[in-house]
Amino acid sequence: MIDFKKQFEAGLRAAQGINVKGDFDRVVFCGMGGSAMPGEIISMMWINRLNCYINRGYGLPHWVDKKDLVICISWSGNTQETISSFKLATEKNLSVIAITRGGKLAELAENHHIPLIKLPDENLKARFATGYMLSALLTVLSNSAIIDYVLPDSSIFEPPADSISSKIIRKTPLIYSSYQWRYLARFWKIHFNEDCKIHSFSNYLPEAAHNEIAGFNTTKKNSYFPIILTDPDDQPEEIGKLKKFASFLKNQEIDHEVINIQGNTRLAKILNNYNLAILTSLELAKAIGVDPLDTSIIEEFKKAL
Repeated sequence: MIDFKKQFEAGLRAAQGINVKGDFDRVVFCGMGGSAMPGEIISMMWINRLNCYINRGYGLPHWVDKKDLVICISWSGNTQETISSFKLATEKNLSVIAITRGGKLAELAENHHIPLIKLPDENLKARFATGYMLSALLTVLSNSAIIDYVLPDSSIFEPPADSISSKIIRKTPLIYSSYQWRYLARFWKIHFNEDCKIHSFSNYLPEAAHNEIAGFNTTKKNSYFPIILTDPDDQPEEIGKLKKFASFLKNQEIDHEVINIQGNTRLAKILNNYNLAILTSLELAKAIGVDPLDTSIIEEFKKAL
């Protein structure tokens, strides 16, 4: 599992003293894959007065201007899309921060005298380095007076619950949550994709009840495995929808799992559930005999672009 205590402390040290000055209307997080996760986590934390947008792709949205702060995050430092965003932001003379462990992004930031948070050059996949990037991101936002937030100590993190990997073998995981936890459901999807090399999909209710539920054909009920993430602090209507969905699956005799999102704070809920997703995907990868760290097919595709 991720040693969040170690990663949080290292990320905090890396960002110590780094800040930007300005009265920004919005923060635009630019990142891909695992490097986008810190921005997604912050958006789920509901931090007061923070207006943020997550940009996954080349360049920047057409509406970004000098009232926005652009934060480019790339664990490798060589992500094409994020470098494209960085270059456009500097061309437009926008306020920019770079967060990376090295690569081309670090080089560009240094050449342009852009605030750079240099993370430890540890040989990890981006999806396993979330603590480093998240801690650095929260620290620089706090340093810049954009948010008022103090990182919690490690006591908020709980050991992961039992994995459900044995129930998923030879099935396609489908992860569902309420709208507010949609990124959390997506974290599960990403780890099943990258760690287990299998297709996996995520969605949220009530939206899925208006369309995707039509795909639950009982003749195919053994080909997929729904996972429902629930939070007792969700809106009562959302809780009701998720419960109704679980009852529907039970009535259709479709195997599924309901997982409670547990923690004393929103950050604890996110990271505790994230660790459970990692535990489950790693155990599933072991059970089906694949290397969770092998991303050669992704690298081959990137080279072909």
